Amino acid sequence: MTSTNPKIIDGKTYDLFSINLAITGKYKTDGTPDASVAMRLIPTRVEDGNVETQENYAVPIYLGNIKTSDPETQQAITAVMAALQAFISDKEL
Repeated sequence: MTSTNPKIIDGKTYDLFSINLAITGKYKTDGTPDASVAMRLIPTRVEDGNVETQENYAVPIYLGNIKTSDPETQQAITAVMAALQAFISDKEL
């Protein structure tokens, strides 16, 4: 993923993110969907065929449920869940 705000670390520009992402989709007792999310955005750069990451500068994002998140996060989660639903449907699972 491309960073909109590249980090400069030790004089090097890290303009990409490697991503660790875990989403737990669940349902509430009333049948409505919900999700929890754990994500780390790891500053990354590629130069001359070498990939460098900066784990110590990773940006953590933790979310216990959708409703406690801001609108941009809700939109991203909704898009990911829709893509997963399309995958499940396409695979006839």
